[in-house]
Amino acid sequence: MFDKLNNEGLNRIIFVCLIGLSLLVYGLTLAPTVLLADAGEFQFVPWLPGIAHPTGYPLYVLLGWLFSHLLSAGEIAWRLNLFSAVTGAITIGIVYLISQQLTTCVSPKIPPSTHRLTAAGAALIFAFSHTFWSQALVAEVYAMHALFVALVMWSALRLPQSEGEPLTFKTGWPPALILGLSLTHHRTMALMIPALALYLWLSGWRRIHLTEAVKLILVALLPGLLYLYLPLIAPHTPYAQINLSPNQTLTLYDNTLVSFLDHILGRVFGGEVRPSAIGPDRLSLSLELLRQQVGWFGGLLALVGLGSLFKRPALLALTLGSFFGFLLFNLIYFIGDIYVLFIPCWLILSLWIGLGWFNLAAFLCRRFIEGKRARAADTLALTRASQQLEAHLGQLVLIILTGLLLLFPLTLLVTRYAELDQSHNTIARDAWLEILNMDLPQDAILLSNDRNEMMPMWYYQYVEGRRPDLIGLFPLITTDPTVADVGGVLDQALGSGRPIYLVKPMAGLEIKADLQPLPPLPHAQLVGATPPKRAPDQPTDFTFGDKIRLLGFDQTEQDDGATVTLYWQATGQPIDKNYTSYVHLVDSQGQGRAQSGDHQPGGVYYPTELWKPDETLRDAHTLTIPRDLPAGQYRLITGLYHQPQPGVIEPLGEPQMLTMITVQ
Repeated sequence: MFDKLNNEGLNRIIFVCLIGLSLLVYGLTLAPTVLLADAGEFQFVPWLPGIAHPTGYPLYVLLGWLFSHLLSAGEIAWRLNLFSAVTGAITIGIVYLISQQLTTCVSPKIPPSTHRLTAAGAALIFAFSHTFWSQALVAEVYAMHALFVALVMWSALRLPQSEGEPLTFKTGWPPALILGLSLTHHRTMALMIPALALYLWLSGWRRIHLTEAVKLILVALLPGLLYLYLPLIAPHTPYAQINLSPNQTLTLYDNTLVSFLDHILGRVFGGEVRPSAIGPDRLSLSLELLRQQVGWFGGLLALVGLGSLFKRPALLALTLGSFFGFLLFNLIYFIGDIYVLFIPCWLILSLWIGLGWFNLAAFLCRRFIEGKRARAADTLALTRASQQLEAHLGQLVLIILTGLLLLFPLTLLVTRYAELDQSHNTIARDAWLEILNMDLPQDAILLSNDRNEMMPMWYYQYVEGRRPDLIGLFPLITTDPTVADVGGVLDQALGSGRPIYLVKPMAGLEIKADLQPLPPLPHAQLVGATPPKRAPDQPTDFTFGDKIRLLGFDQTEQDDGATVTLYWQATGQPIDKNYTSYVHLVDSQGQGRAQSGDHQPGGVYYPTELWKPDETLRDAHTLTIPRDLPAGQYRLITGLYHQPQPGVIEPLGEPQMLTMITVQ
């Protein structure tokens, strides 16, 4: 489709220099050690190798295994962070090639030097875009995802223009193979397929023989065999099953056909795809993320670049179709870290910015030359020498103008360096080495409400062999609904009979267990958890709004009041609100004379919305009785209410009297 570019040697030098510069910046800002969240997971899964969370990412895991074992220097966690930096830097080189192809196609008569400068600027804009830079510093899948987006576009652009002949296997196998490989890494690559098909159609490839089509489909499907890695490695994955006790086994990966299909199709995330939930807030989020990457100036340049492609329908289809494919999916997909899935959009946006600046520079150059020509025409006819000088001057002006684009990524680099620098991020390492160096009981359970916090522990266990006897638990560790929240996980832990420690204070979980904070460490705080008392000293049979039952209470007298522990139980009716409980002391006229601090039983970690039928939950209230309270008989009452907004109280049923208290 494109003429062979001049001076291929210089192109290779620029290509290598861009990769080297990007890798230098990424290396200087690279995270040095183990990390939280998915990055922590991808620091031990490839090393083993093991099974990653859905969809499994087999290509990433296998390449990560190869990279981390071939590279002998540094901590394993650092090696896999570096793996992202390397793939991210290679992506920048490919973006340079794509941008050069686009500008050459749009303006083939303009000198190649201007194409190279524009392409370098566009590539570096993407290199230092906020989200991509952040993902090139940690062990994550998104740098490689961007690499495949770039490779698919680059391989498609390298296809020659068709003169009506049918597409052949010899011509089409490179993009087919790259697309097939990309689908074994990140399934959202399928969003590019409609844009690719339209690009081929508009490029003249409108016919293909059946045998050639079958060959290309087979080439695209063949990499899918990499997914067979999952059932093959499952028997050797140490965390595929976790045995809490002889009667309790948590299965993280069940090596069956159904589980295999669920895993690679990511069905666990199916509920996060909600087309009906699209609203102005999602569009606002997209615009804010765009501003965060390149600012509004970059957005305007991108619009100019996009406009220049309307005369090139095939290129417009490839870039705009791919952009909207990713964007529309992101608008209906409601995962917490959705911002990382916008990276392909920012890659394409950077290409448009390059085109926009290129066209703006060419326009300004033309105006400059036309102005000089008009002034010369007013005095005397142009000589041949002056015409040549004018042409050289025009080229110089164009080179200078296009070269100014490099100030854009330089500004991004300087202003974002400190913000994105991960080179001093040792938070996870500091906390977990303190915890794992403690004299914890053998076979203890460490529990968190957040999977992200537990991944460094698994790294130290499976990579460095530290305290392999300990078990780390968190909500949704399996798809079993009994471990869908931290309360259910705590129940499983209590049922195992093992020693239990919360990896951080979680106020509210005292509703389910007796909590004993351990002495704080510089970077961590453990809390011991033991089974609670289950039966109240003074039974009751009160029900609030048919939703929550009060089984009884304990009352412990104190010098200035009492501690009242309520024993709640959900009836099985849906509880769709988080209720606040109270204990009040009222006189014979119903006037409140003392009260505990109203609070939400279970706190933010196990509020009433999460309560399960038939479980007993303790809720302690401390009641301080004023010293000047007149002698007499007082009623101790309790109840529940919901506060949808400040100043608005919605009671759940009627308050109930627990007992009478005599004040002497």
